[in-house]
Amino acid sequence: MKKTVYFFVVFLLLCGACKREQVRLSGKFENANKRYLLLNKIEPDGVVFLDTILLLNGNFSHTFAEETVGLYGLKYNDTTSLFFIAQTADRLEFSGNARNFNTTYEVRGSEETQLFLEAIHRLNQFYSKTREWDAISYQEGYEQLLDSLYNQEFNAHKEYLTQIISQHKGKLISLLVFDQKIRGNAFFDAQKDRALLQEIYTALRKNYPKNVYVEYLNERLENQ
Repeated sequence: MKKTVYFFVVFLLLCGACKREQVRLSGKFENANKRYLLLNKIEPDGVVFLDTILLLNGNFSHTFAEETVGLYGLKYNDTTSLFFIAQTADRLEFSGNARNFNTTYEVRGSEETQLFLEAIHRLNQFYSKTREWDAISYQEGYEQLLDSLYNQEFNAHKEYLTQIISQHKGKLISLLVFDQKIRGNAFFDAQKDRALLQEIYTALRKNYPKNVYVEYLNERLENQ
């Protein structure tokens, strides 16, 4: 009888572990002078602190539970957070140089994260161009040309984001890129592009029915 109870308890514990699969993080950051990272989850209504991760000579490893999918950040200092997307049972490997995370930060093990980082990188390149154009705009006669260049870049980036959404509608990346902006200007309008946003919601709900981002999107569509 005791053996039966023992095996039953073990079985329940194993089943509980199966339901809460662990996301595993590991990596090495060169020239890291910090002793720890802060792990945050970026939810629709704000940032939630999850844990502190020890950095030992730039190396770290950590596990946490994720039952669906989420957007996370590793906060290195007050001005630098390294974002990634993780879902159940992911194994992610991080690398980068703390002196220049903008061009060296990489994550292996998550296609969504790679797409997300590439979208951010392209957006930053576009933003850098607008800063250069700001300086030129003070010179007389360039306003019309610069407006034309801006519109070309804006439309090209929107087309790039549209392709990501089309190819990954059932993934969190589709919602994240839908909400990208450049200097306060959204590439998609929640009302004009409502049909596309509804498609994103339908696909996400099918894959992740009990997800905070899906619930947020549902409320967003209902309140429009």
